[in-house]
Amino acid sequence: MREYELTIILRPNLEESVREELIERVTGWLTNNDEAAQKPEIKHWGKRYMAYPIKKNSEGYYVFFEAMADPENISNIERNMQYTEDILRYMFVRKEA
Repeated sequence: MREYELTIILRPNLEESVREELIERVTGWLTNNDEAAQKPEIKHWGKRYMAYPIKKNSEGYYVFFEAMADPENISNIERNMQYTEDILRYMFVRKEA
């Protein structure tokens, strides 16, 4: 297990309940849906203007995760995020030890 930072940008017009459900889904991907796994630290950065439009959105809702994850599982998580319409962008960064 390694420590990662994940930043995702969600569609700005999502209802709060849908946004929270999506964040829970991403949390499940990070913990591999293991109840005993350490939950990631989540910080809501809120709506922010982006430098350029992404999928016709000039704003996005930013969420930042700090999590322990299995390096072999990162590609599966990225694939899941690519196929989720409400996630505009994401970026994984491995934290230095």
